[in-house]
Amino acid sequence: MKIAVVNTKGGVGKTTTAVYLATVAASQGKSTELLDADPQGSATSWSDIAAEEGTPLPFPVTPANKITLGRAGQQELTVIDTPPGAADVIQAAIDAADVVVVPTAPSGLDLQRVWPTLEAAAHKPAGVLITSAELGTKLLELTKETLEAEGVFVFENIIGKRQAIRQAFGTVPSNFYGYRDLLDEIFEVTR
Repeated sequence: MKIAVVNTKGGVGKTTTAVYLATVAASQGKSTELLDADPQGSATSWSDIAAEEGTPLPFPVTPANKITLGRAGQQELTVIDTPPGAADVIQAAIDAADVVVVPTAPSGLDLQRVWPTLEAAAHKPAGVLITSAELGTKLLELTKETLEAEGVFVFENIIGKRQAIRQAFGTVPSNFYGYRDLLDEIFEVTR
């Protein structure tokens, strides 16, 4: 399976989601790879730092571009991390994927960028993942209601706002904070 983690906006948790999903899959014994299609190379940097610290990520992270994305995916799970704003790379990642995960924080500005991302992914199974959420808040409920009122699939698993998630950069995540359940949900809804 190939999962593209896509949003035309930056700072919504794409790289974090990609690394956590790949780490969960590897911890379950699945052959896993992460393709870093973001020219900023955040997933590659994450991997490099973890390796330098003596605890490499349990899967390869390979730089990718719009040409190589279509040829990738020899593992049980391939996760594609995408850049913000680069329409051609984003579209190539979507086209290469079996399923598209669109992370967004529950805010008006972040939600605004969900719509063009979902339009680009209209030909693929896609769902919105709410990240950095303060659980039990009116803003979270309003975000879910807004998306669902427009017929958007919203993953049941919501990633709460946690400092530990932000601090995981450059390490092998060991507590999955809902990402294990998210991966299970992705496999379940795409069967």
